[in-house]
Amino acid sequence: MAWIKRIMSKASIRGGITMLSILFALPLGWGGFTGFTIWLSPFVMLNSVFVLKSVVWLNGLAVITLVLIFLRKRWFCKTICPVGWGCDAVSLYRKGRGYSIKKIPPVGKWLAIGSLAAAFAGIPLFILFDPMSVFNGFFVIFSRELSVPIVLSFLGLPFLLAINIPFPGIWCTKLCPLGGLQDEITAVKNVILQKQVKEERVKTITSTGRRFFLVSATGLLGGLLLPSFLTPVGKRYLQPPGSVPGDLFNTLCLRCGNCIKSCPTGILSHHMDMQNKLSWMVPEISFIDGYCLENCNTCSQVCPSGAITLFGKNAKNRLIIGIADIKLENCLLAKNTECDRCKAACSYDAIKIDKTEGAIRMLPSVIKDQCVGCGACVVICPPRVIEVVP
Repeated sequence: MAWIKRIMSKASIRGGITMLSILFALPLGWGGFTGFTIWLSPFVMLNSVFVLKSVVWLNGLAVITLVLIFLRKRWFCKTICPVGWGCDAVSLYRKGRGYSIKKIPPVGKWLAIGSLAAAFAGIPLFILFDPMSVFNGFFVIFSRELSVPIVLSFLGLPFLLAINIPFPGIWCTKLCPLGGLQDEITAVKNVILQKQVKEERVKTITSTGRRFFLVSATGLLGGLLLPSFLTPVGKRYLQPPGSVPGDLFNTLCLRCGNCIKSCPTGILSHHMDMQNKLSWMVPEISFIDGYCLENCNTCSQVCPSGAITLFGKNAKNRLIIGIADIKLENCLLAKNTECDRCKAACSYDAIKIDKTEGAIRMLPSVIKDQCVGCGACVVICPPRVIEVVP
């Protein structure tokens, strides 16, 4: 029965959860379960809730994680985190052969505090450094053709593992904001339960409180002042349906790739406009071989940060992606060739074909109040004379 004990050991359970995380991170048609483990991250959840001032029911998973972290120090790191599992494996292999990290300050703790403070003011400064986001971003490479953003997303996880070669344990113990958040939760627990010696608490609270105040103030100032410096430039792009407005989408998006991997028609890809640094690598719609299905809400189900608001399938006719624009000079009807494919493909009755004033030919036009920019007319148009304008 020894093999059963080995299977049920802590390391085996943690390795099994890592394998499960990999399975859900791969683009295997999981639908709403794609990248499911990101929902367990309390760092992502708190940043999202502080920015949006609202919750969805899946945030409850991270709340459960918070409770377990309160009960047991760094429970998430020791039980669930696949990045931590990989970093521990590398660090264990390099133990005794790398540089000491004892004198390196706990950067992750201050990243967590600063990010959450800034989130109150509207910008989650360091949400992109959440390890679960980096982990899931690694697997985008298996769902799309190679591009610069996809390669960069892919390199995030190898980089976190690589820095543990010269500095064993540095990511988990010193740099990870999710790990730092867990340490702060444990510190709060110790104060509440009065586990520390009174003299030690006075000294620690004085120095730590000062740092906490400085980091929190810096985070709040960053959240308040950064939007004025981050003026969007470059061409506008098509965002997924249900996206939160303006630059809030760009700052709240994790770039985890969940929506890209789970989109059934493959219309989502990383935004590659280098002019707008704030929106780089966020999901962008491109109507090439597919359109946004009338009965699909998968992207909203898999977005853990709330950048894409959770919506029901029956809400699609009220979620505007853009407005269709027809270049009539190249339309087949303008060339006296029969065609009504755009009208037939539109599920929202937003395209009509009428006789033009003072002429005998028929031409299509868009009813703007009914068009949601789903792109069905774009992909069905034979001469490709329709585009959706943001």
